[in-house]
Amino acid sequence: MKRRTIALLMTAIVLIMAGCGGGAPGYEKGAGPELIYIVDLCYVNSDYLATGDEDLSAVRYYQRHNMYALKGKQYLTLLDVALRGNELGIEGVDTMITDKIQFNSVEVKEGTAFVDIAGKNLSGSSLEEGLLISQIVNSLTGSFYEVENVQFLIDGKSAESLMGHYSIEGPFETGIYVPGSMEGGT
Repeated sequence: MKRRTIALLMTAIVLIMAGCGGGAPGYEKGAGPELIYIVDLCYVNSDYLATGDEDLSAVRYYQRHNMYALKGKQYLTLLDVALRGNELGIEGVDTMITDKIQFNSVEVKEGTAFVDIAGKNLSGSSLEEGLLISQIVNSLTGSFYEVENVQFLIDGKSAESLMGHYSIEGPFETGIYVPGSMEGGT
């Protein structure tokens, strides 16, 4: 009986907090109820980025994090808010989703997430491109059961490459770099 009461109180607290939360930046408050999504975030290992040490994993998963998003905006919120800003303040990680990476949209159809990226200012090394692809693909496929693969578009159209190094003509089931460690969430 005591466990049941505690569970009911915890549920009530979560519902109250969800109703009072400020929400994801960039989304109009009151546009609809925000939902809690439990996501797995893929970040770049800062030590790998700084040293290039191939004994280190290039990317790392951080599992089971709560993310607030409007229904239908969860994919874009994951990429444009959660991954862009490292809002969790995780030490030792970096992101390839910088200010020069702008997302036009993210739509999921029949298991494929179509990630449309603005072509303006889209450039970088093969390492940057591979890490960007990995961060996006690993985070989307790891977070949402309905996303089986990721197809990249540039300004709404199919393209050969994001930055000239990797072919994006077909969908990705995994990133270029596969996460080496799984860390528990908050």
